Amino acid sequence: MIAELRQGLVALSSGAQGILRGDKTSALVTANGHGSYNEPATQGKIMIAANAAAGVAPGTALSTAPPFTVWNPPSSGYNLSILKAVVGYVSGTLGAGTIVYASVTNQTTVPSTGTELTPQCTLLGAPRGVGRAFTGSTVASTPAIIRPGWTVGAFLATTALQPTDECNLIDGALIIPPGNCVCLQEIGAAGTTPLVIFSIEWEELPA
Repeated sequence: MIAELRQGLVALSSGAQGILRGDKTSALVTANGHGSYNEPATQGKIMIAANAAAGVAPGTALSTAPPFTVWNPPSSGYNLSILKAVVGYVSGTLGAGTIVYASVTNQTTVPSTGTELTPQCTLLGAPRGVGRAFTGSTVASTPAIIRPGWTVGAFLATTALQPTDECNLIDGALIIPPGNCVCLQEIGAAGTTPLVIFSIEWEELPA
């Protein structure tokens, strides 16, 4: 098959057909037309859940009541493909340690007690999806560590150099199938009344 290439910019009106664009060496030119997640966001398939603005204690060890959990109900029909996660400092003195990702693979019922959070669709105003989020709720078993996410230093609000709120780009490498959940939890020292905000962003894909 012979494909025609045109070197240089090509102007097309909406709905018009055109030919492929090449560079001066006849290499095919491709470029992102929008942001990486624009397409699923436009379709209302990306959700974000976060703790309340007051924050939550990050904890000291994996337990059956993690400070932040994203749960995929067993009958959802979707996989939750994690895109990003963020931890933001609120107040208090954080204890030195590591905030980890952990999972519970037998969460067939709704996490109990604690507080259910309200995920938001990133197409603002669109209905929320199937994924559910909780803080301080009891899960079916002690979560198993998946990987470390952030190293936490023993700093406080008056520390001269504040840490940057760091985003973990997961980009779909971690998926929550139906009947499973992922938790964020610190493993380390208690600190003094530390509070943080956890957040996870995910895309909902047919299972």
